[in-house]
Amino acid sequence: MTNIPYSQLKDLLMGPTRWVDVRAPVEFDAGAVPGALNLPLLNDDERHQVGLTYKEKGQAAAVELGHRLVSGVVRDERTRAWIAALQPENSVIYCFRGGMRSQIVQAWMREQGVARPIVDGGYKALRRFFLSVFETELRQIRFQVVAGPTGSGKTEFLKASGRPYLDLEGLARHRGSAFGGMEGQPQPSQVSFENALAVEILKLAASPDPVLIENESRMIGRLALPEILFKIIKESPQLPLAVPFEKRVENIYNDYVIHSSLGRDGSIEKFAEFQRAVAAISRRLGGQRAREIELDLKAAQGEFESSGKLDANRIWIEKLLKWYYDPVYENSLVSRTGTH
Repeated sequence: MTNIPYSQLKDLLMGPTRWVDVRAPVEFDAGAVPGALNLPLLNDDERHQVGLTYKEKGQAAAVELGHRLVSGVVRDERTRAWIAALQPENSVIYCFRGGMRSQIVQAWMREQGVARPIVDGGYKALRRFFLSVFETELRQIRFQVVAGPTGSGKTEFLKASGRPYLDLEGLARHRGSAFGGMEGQPQPSQVSFENALAVEILKLAASPDPVLIENESRMIGRLALPEILFKIIKESPQLPLAVPFEKRVENIYNDYVIHSSLGRDGSIEKFAEFQRAVAAISRRLGGQRAREIELDLKAAQGEFESSGKLDANRIWIEKLLKWYYDPVYENSLVSRTGTH
């Protein structure tokens, strides 16, 4: 079975490839190929034991321990799982360096009559390729930046435009603000975010039309944009959205309240999340304004608990826009143009 060289990674990443990652979960969680399935040869505890043995007794003893840990019923169960996951002929196996772990999985599957390739250089080669995308394919894209203050509906505009677009907030699983976390969707690791971003850039690099991208700060939640992409966003032509203030309040009200666990399930824990978010930006707001918004939140919670109504949340949202989001946006315009 011919293995996958570095030169073929672009075509595989742009196609419907089934990636199976046989590294331990702790390695997979730190960064992986977008959409990959983690079916480890060694789980975290087994990997830890083998690593200790390698340090204390050398490679041969570590390999022997690994074979003892994954033998008999355990080996049979894992082999069946690999065979089931790798049934499609476009399936590929990878470990960290394309070494012993992926080779063992490949050999055990071959014993059962299933032959699948592994990636030469493993995840380390894949990661090197992902990083190269930001220096090559990214420069081929002409971007148009969808701009506007918070609540303008920029993400919705991207999706409804009918044009190619790069959804940074979707990839980051965050709306890019103190209140921007997406419920039930923890942010990926920084490395996994960059990997997924690289794959999207690969797909967009051939677009003959300008690609829409939302105006973002360097940080989206706890994730950082690659420096080169942030620079491109600042320098690309803008497409500003002019949305009335009242409509922006309504957009935020729907996003933060109606479509949250508070609006869906009546979970008052959402108010505690709002309070924590206000505390996180209290220095930027100023003490008096932060306290006023906190009191508005308590009043909104009291109204909800007594009557089930959510309308009072519009009061603190209006103040949040006027006192926090709009000044941040104005400062970003000054930073972009260098004018005052």
